[in-house]
Amino acid sequence: MTRYSFCPVCGAALSPDPPAGGIRTLHTCARCHFEFWQNSKPTVGALVVREVAGGPQVLLTRRAIEPYKDFWDVPGGFLHNGERPNDGLIRELQEELHVTVSVGDLIAAEIDEYPREDVAEEARFVLSLYYRCDLDAGAPLVPSDDVVEARWFPLSALPQRLAFTANRRALARLALIVHG
Repeated sequence: MTRYSFCPVCGAALSPDPPAGGIRTLHTCARCHFEFWQNSKPTVGALVVREVAGGPQVLLTRRAIEPYKDFWDVPGGFLHNGERPNDGLIRELQEELHVTVSVGDLIAAEIDEYPREDVAEEARFVLSLYYRCDLDAGAPLVPSDDVVEARWFPLSALPQRLAFTANRRALARLALIVHG
């Protein structure tokens, strides 16, 4: 597994010794004293619900890329540096499905691991923020970017092949809210 070996500011070698207890979250350069933090990467997810005769349905997308290629996912993605969560969520749904959403309440904030073998262990965590969202009325779902398809699922019968543990927790929280 890759780990950061050199300071990103001055290029000095960083200590190869992990801290007591395992995961290193802060690298401090011995030469220039730059503090290089390893924080969870922020992501946003849209919990889009519609009411139909059989009960509430949630919009999920099937992933076109790894990790979890061909698994179902909550639409959304990584925030850009300095981007507000609402703006990132609007951008991600425009990129993935060519739709405009209205962002509502924060439903869940979850930590999860983004499984990648090419980065250091401490850099693989994400902080996922899940918001209840509404689609513009009558907007067709046109998958693109890293999405193969979009489909509505009954909130009470989610697919088995669901990407990311945090998605399951956020969808369970959404079900509690929707069902009262």
